[in-house]
Amino acid sequence: MNATEPRLRVGVLCDGPVLQHWQAECLRQVLAVEGVGLVLVVRPAPTPPVVRGAVQRVLRHPWRIALYLRYRRRHFKPAAMEPVDVTELLQGVPQITCAVEKRGHGQYFRTQDLDRIRAHRPDVLLRFGFNILRGEVLEVATHGVWSFHHGDEEHYRGGPPGFWELLRGEPVMGAVLQRLTDKLDGGRILHKGWFGVVDHSLRETVDTVLRHSASWPALVMRRLLAGDADAASGRQSPTTAPILRYPGNLTFLRFLFVQLRNKLRFHKASLDRHEEWNIGVLNQPIHRLLEEKPSLNVRWLPAPAERSFRADPFGFTDAEGQLHVLYEKYDHARAKGEIARLRPKRDNVLKRSRTLLDLPEHLSYPFVLTHEGRTCVIPEQAARGRVQLYVIDDALSRMEPVATLLEEPLFDPTPVHWNGRWWLFGTKAPLTNAELFLYHAADLHGPYVPHPRNPVKTDVRSARPAGTPFVHQGALYRPGQDSSLTYGGRVVLHRVLELSPTAFREEAVRTVGPITNSAYAKGLHTVSAVGDVTLVDGKRFMRVKDKAARERARKWNALLERLRP
Repeated sequence: MNATEPRLRVGVLCDGPVLQHWQAECLRQVLAVEGVGLVLVVRPAPTPPVVRGAVQRVLRHPWRIALYLRYRRRHFKPAAMEPVDVTELLQGVPQITCAVEKRGHGQYFRTQDLDRIRAHRPDVLLRFGFNILRGEVLEVATHGVWSFHHGDEEHYRGGPPGFWELLRGEPVMGAVLQRLTDKLDGGRILHKGWFGVVDHSLRETVDTVLRHSASWPALVMRRLLAGDADAASGRQSPTTAPILRYPGNLTFLRFLFVQLRNKLRFHKASLDRHEEWNIGVLNQPIHRLLEEKPSLNVRWLPAPAERSFRADPFGFTDAEGQLHVLYEKYDHARAKGEIARLRPKRDNVLKRSRTLLDLPEHLSYPFVLTHEGRTCVIPEQAARGRVQLYVIDDALSRMEPVATLLEEPLFDPTPVHWNGRWWLFGTKAPLTNAELFLYHAADLHGPYVPHPRNPVKTDVRSARPAGTPFVHQGALYRPGQDSSLTYGGRVVLHRVLELSPTAFREEAVRTVGPITNSAYAKGLHTVSAVGDVTLVDGKRFMRVKDKAARERARKWNALLERLRP
């Protein structure tokens, strides 16, 4: 706890000093926020064990859900749910025990216990224990009781987390941090995000959601301490979704079949279904994609050479008005990309591709911008752990580094100049498709400051940058990738509503692609502007021998590792 009087007094509702790993991490991040102090731990009073005879135990056993309970107890072990003793974090914090009264499915605190909690003047109560809370306890803290629901409450209330989404073939799973009300999983939404469902692994799906939503209370508390009065109010969820419960035995058997089928399909696809990307040209300005039914008459370049692909096109025009395209040239044999340049011509004959930058690490996404009369490039080089600014030499033959913008591994770094500042968008591992990070600076060369709300967005359907931000009719638009169904499935165009050193907000207005009834109809993840021309990329699936060989070797090694005593 902070030595000085905290500006935000936090209490924790828990069942004891042992939390799940994600809960312990959540608490650590909360206590790391400057101005936050832990002032109270509330635990349920111990209850005497109920002694039943053999016949009663048989009669009262939950036979209807027995298979799921056995699976959960013995086989479902996400790392995020591993027990962690947080006694050290709770050292010196006042602790009280409260006996709750159960009415129906709800738990109600007694008046004397509510008074004991009030005496510690909590601003927020974080719920990591107890059960369905009802009554006055929801208002005893200034900003209420904060609790997680791991699911999109507009569609999935109740539980178990991720189970019904996977069973029903949903591509995404939501999660919310809510200020509790008497409406189950229908409180006031303080923070919300969407994650990809790993359709062959409930464990991996739930582990990801638990780990990456754990930071949300700290994010909301930072907003609150920064003066955002609405941060702790949230918005009332409009949900009318039914309450889901633990699955019956037949439903659980169907779930096991679906998960096994998906796992077999996943492993088969990794051996014989590989991505090939190619570049296309749209002869229209990028803002035309905002139209309700835009023209998508793409002219695809000739297919790339065998065992390679072209992706992430960005372009510029030279002094003679010639279009030059920079792109990721990926070599399956080397399992890495480099930055290359080509000149597409109207007869679809390509001038020879020239490599401009090749490093030991993977390169991609060569974002092009003109700055102070020079053609600059900011490629993705997250494998090197930094974001660098390059300029192209006069001969258009190589890229020279001129500045390091950020000493962080940012994926698809995307700059834009707006309202007198430079803004840099990108994502980070491990959620490279779901968590959007934002940085800003007064000058293109930096220094860049991380946005206090990072990650400013968690949504596998639109977070990752997908090309050139552009201005149309005074509004700023940001392209983002939708990777919910497949990596780089389509592009979402967002209108940016707020962009400042303290706020970020955008809304989706259009989706683009994939370009159906074309050679590359399985995905689209870049739209970039070059004057009156828009560059795109598209993907198709094929079998690549080098990729298949690497996957076979990886799977074989993984199997040997599991069999090793």
